[in-house]
Amino acid sequence: MTCIVYVANTNVIELDGLKSAIEDEFVNDATVSVTVKDEAGAEVTGQTWPEAMAYVAVSDGLYRGIIEDGVEMTAGTTYVAHIDVDAGADRVGHWEFNFVPKTRHGS
Repeated sequence: MTCIVYVANTNVIELDGLKSAIEDEFVNDATVSVTVKDEAGAEVTGQTWPEAMAYVAVSDGLYRGIIEDGVEMTAGTTYVAHIDVDAGADRVGHWEFNFVPKTRHGS
C-alpha cells in the first residue's frame, strides 16, 4: 500500500483488492477500519479511532476511509496506519504501514 498524506487536509486511505486467500475471491462484505498511530504507538489526536472504511460499490474488494483534516500530524514525521479486517469466522486480517505526511505547497 502506498499513501500520500498532506498535513491539515482531508485525506483518503484505501485498502484495494481485499481477497480471501482460501477461496481466492474478492471480499466485498467485510468490516474494515483504520487507526493512525505515531511511532510510539499512541493514537493521533483530532479524530475518533478506529475509523470505518466503507466498501466502494461495484469494486473488487476496495474499501475507503477518511483521515480528517483536524488530525494532529507533523510533516516529515513517520506515522503508522493500522488496518483491521473482519470478514467472518477465520477471515480476519491486519496490516500496518508507515507513511510520512507532507505539507502541500502551491506551484
